Amino acid sequence: MQQLVETARRKLRVDQKAADAGVQDAPKSGSTSLDANESEICAYFTGLARQRREACEVSLGRLHLDRKATAARIDLQQTKDSFARLLTAIEPTLEKLKSDHAAVLSQAKENEGRALKHLRWFQQKHGLHYRAAAYPESPVYHFAIVAALAVVEWVSLATFYAEGSDFGLLGGVLIAMGLSVVNISLAILSGSLLRYVNHRSGRRRRLALGAASVLYACFALVTLAAAHYRVATNDIAQSQPAVAAPGASALPPTLAIDMDQWRAAKLAWQRFASNPVGFEDVFSWILVVLAVVFGIFASYKGYHVDDPYPGYGEHDRELKRRRAIYEAAKSEYCRLVDQVFDRTLQEQAHLLSEVKSNIEYYQQLSSRTEDQRRTFIRDAAELQDACNIVLKGYRQTNLRIRVSPAPSYFNDTITFGFQLVKPPPGVPESEEWLARSYESAMKEFSDIARQNDATVQTLRTAEIRRRDYYLGKLEKDIREKLVREEWEAKS
Repeated sequence: MQQLVETARRKLRVDQKAADAGVQDAPKSGSTSLDANESEICAYFTGLARQRREACEVSLGRLHLDRKATAARIDLQQTKDSFARLLTAIEPTLEKLKSDHAAVLSQAKENEGRALKHLRWFQQKHGLHYRAAAYPESPVYHFAIVAALAVVEWVSLATFYAEGSDFGLLGGVLIAMGLSVVNISLAILSGSLLRYVNHRSGRRRRLALGAASVLYACFALVTLAAAHYRVATNDIAQSQPAVAAPGASALPPTLAIDMDQWRAAKLAWQRFASNPVGFEDVFSWILVVLAVVFGIFASYKGYHVDDPYPGYGEHDRELKRRRAIYEAAKSEYCRLVDQVFDRTLQEQAHLLSEVKSNIEYYQQLSSRTEDQRRTFIRDAAELQDACNIVLKGYRQTNLRIRVSPAPSYFNDTITFGFQLVKPPPGVPESEEWLARSYESAMKEFSDIARQNDATVQTLRTAEIRRRDYYLGKLEKDIREKLVREEWEAKS
C-alpha cells in the first residue's frame, strides 16, 4: 500500500499539482465533479486495477485449460476396469506359462530319470550299491597340485643337470623340464590305467595291469637313463682338456657341442646297458629318488582323477548335470510364476499412483483458481484504498493553499466500478461436483487396491500349492513312464 501511494504521488506529481490548483482556487467551491488532476489520479489507479483484472483473467484461463486437460486424463470407469483387468489377466497368464514350460520341464525331468536309471543299472551291474561315487569336484584344482609338483621337480633337478650340460644352467633347466614333463605324464597315465584293475572284467584288469607295467617300466627307463646321461656329460666335460691333442685344429663350437652330446648319450647308453643302477655319485641317486617320489604322487593323482571304478564317476556326473538342468528349469518356471504376481502388484501400484497424482493435481488447480480470485479481490481493494489516500493527500494540500472554501465533494471517497472490483469467474459448479466425485473415487480406488492386494496374495498361495502339485504329478508321471518302458523292454 505504502509503495503504491508513494509511486503514484511521485509519478503524477500530486503535491505540485495540488499546490498549483490551490493558488488558482481550483477546483471552484461550487464544483461537483473531480477536476483534471483528480481525474488523472483516478484514471491511474483504475488503469492498474484493469491490468490486474486482465492478468487475473489470463491466469484463470490457463488454469481452466489445465484443469480441462487433467480431467481428460482421468477416466473413473476406465480406471475401475483397469483394476479389474489386472486380476482377470492372472489366470490366463499362468496357464500360458504352464503350457510354454511343460515340454521343457517334462523333457528335463525325463532326462534326469533316465540318467538315474542308468546310474542304478551301472551300480547293480558292477556291485557299487554300497558306496557313492568319489571324484574331485574340480579337475583343474586336482591337477594344479600336480603341476606345482612338476615345477618343484623341474627346479630341483635343474641344478643336477646344469653341471654336465654344455649350455650351463639353461641346459640344465631344459633337460629337467623335459624329464619332468615325460615322467609326470607317464606317472599320471599309469595311475589312471590302474583304476581298471578294479573293473569286474578280468580281460580289462589284465590289459590295465599290462599297460600300467609297460608305462612304469618306461618311467624307470627314462629316470635311470637320465641319471646315466647326467654322469656321462660330467665325465666328458671333465676329461675334455686332457683328451684334446696339443696344436690340433679346433672344431667349430656348434659341431663340438653336438659331438659332445652324442658321445655323452652313447656313453650313458653303454653304462645303462651294463649296469642300470650302477651310479658312482650320490647326486645321481638323489635325482632318481626325487623323480620316483614325484612320480608316485603324480600316479596317485592320476588314480584319483575320477572314481576308482571306471565309468562310475561319469554316470554320477551325468546324473548331477541332468538334475541341475531340471532344477534350473523348475526354478525359472517358479520365478516367472512369481513374477506374474509381482508384476500385477507393481502395475496396480502404478495405476493407483497415476490416478492419484492426476486427481491431486486437479484439486491443486481448483485451489489455485480460488486463490487467484481472492488475491484479485484483495488487490482491487488495495488499489481503491490507495487511490483514496492519494486523493485525500491532494485535497489536503489544496486546502492549505487555496483561499476559497473547498468543494463539498472533497469529503467523498472514490469507489471503483463493479467490473473493476468483481473477480473473474472461478471454478464452475460442474467442476466443483467433478472434484467431489474425484475425491470419493480416490477413496474407492484405494479400497479396491487393498482388496486386490489381498486377492493377489490369496491367488499366490493357491498357485504355490497348485504348482507343487503340478510338479509332483509331473515327476510321478515321468517315473511311471520310465517303469513302463522298462517293462516293455523286458517283455
